[in-house]
Amino acid sequence: MHSPYRNIVLIDDDAINNLLNRQFLTFCLPQSHIQTFQDARLVVRYLAERKITVPDLILLDVNMPEMDAWEFLYHFDQLQVQTDVVILSSSMHFDDVERAKRYDAVRCYIHKPLTEEKIKHYLIDHRFDEIEVD
Repeated sequence: MHSPYRNIVLIDDDAINNLLNRQFLTFCLPQSHIQTFQDARLVVRYLAERKITVPDLILLDVNMPEMDAWEFLYHFDQLQVQTDVVILSSSMHFDDVERAKRYDAVRCYIHKPLTEEKIKHYLIDHRFDEIEVD
């Protein structure tokens, strides 16, 4: 499998989710460099201070304790960087899906768990005409 996403950042407060998703992405997309973070605030700070390379893709959980996805996306918009964001969450709440549609960077909303089929559909084939729930 081949993806145009070479530099991927995973943001999820659950270390086990990050570990499993990183391993799965590494298996499916061996050419990609994948970094994981449990604190979205750190990613915002690192991007603002240019301590990390601007990723091609951010996989973002919705519900996190220190900074949720919506606060992250607000600060991310202020940085004015061009990066695709994919919401990867266990939340299937209608309000979350609708809220994701307000952000230009958000390409789609994927319900956990991440699977080979979802990676192929969204990250390789780029089938996200509009924000939808998989």
